[in-house]
Amino acid sequence: MSNETDRAATPPWDASLVNLTSKELSPGVFAVLPDDVFDKDHVATTAGFVIGERSVLVIESMLNGDLASQLIGLVRKETNKPIRFLVNTSYHGDHAYGNYVFPISTVIVQHPATKRYMDEHFEDDRNFMLGLMGRGKGIERVQSRSADVVVSEMITVDLGGRMVEIRHLGFAQTPGDLVIWVPDAKVLWVGNMIQAPSPALPWLLEGRHHDTIETLNRVKTFLPEDATIIPGHGKPMRASDIDFPIKYLQELDQAVREAIDEGRSAEEIQDAVAMAHYGDYSLFDWAHKTVNIPAAWSHLQSTIT
Repeated sequence: MSNETDRAATPPWDASLVNLTSKELSPGVFAVLPDDVFDKDHVATTAGFVIGERSVLVIESMLNGDLASQLIGLVRKETNKPIRFLVNTSYHGDHAYGNYVFPISTVIVQHPATKRYMDEHFEDDRNFMLGLMGRGKGIERVQSRSADVVVSEMITVDLGGRMVEIRHLGFAQTPGDLVIWVPDAKVLWVGNMIQAPSPALPWLLEGRHHDTIETLNRVKTFLPEDATIIPGHGKPMRASDIDFPIKYLQELDQAVREAIDEGRSAEEIQDAVAMAHYGDYSLFDWAHKTVNIPAAWSHLQSTIT
């Protein structure tokens, strides 16, 4: 990732302890969730799979081969149909490192920016992830495998009696954020553009909070009210739950603007943009203070004349 030095200093979860479970949201449409997803406000990576009459589409491949194998095992409990497609919502290692475990016949789908990053920076990224998540978590065995097909705007895949849309609705956390929409089931996977429901906050790892607000509004407008959203690291949500991260980012923008107008220094801005009413999030100090405030400060300093 281009801004991974801003990541948390300690692992937010232990890859060796993750136990994945599947939850059927609609016939043949499954969310894959860590078994502690309803107990915490931030957990390991979520995923999913969609079964058609002929084949299967999988969303995400997890951090390592062991977790990818867990995911494939959950698919195999439901069907022996071939895994025809695997979609990575971003180039973050916990969403794409497990690609190499999937059958060679599986078509990997990514945004062009995701493929480019993985092709050009895989070893550097893996070294960073080893430092972040720790050694002995399976990352040492990961092999690079990037896209066979890239999606800049949208493609629709036919699994046999079921269509799945893969869309790029804009920048939210990375330039290559993809969402996966199953129209007949009204289920949307969004990856890390939404970490988890309230009280979880967005992570502005690459800044550009104005773009993030626009994209989240676009997602909300796109969705019917009764849609189910699978966020990147949390329990299923409703479309109305998107209001929370949008509101936070708008308040962050206003607070940082006011601090800049008051002439506050980069050091003083931490106290000026406390926003303690969002402090219920378990990663608040890191996400808000260490990542989001400096990211918004930098972005606004470059745009305010």
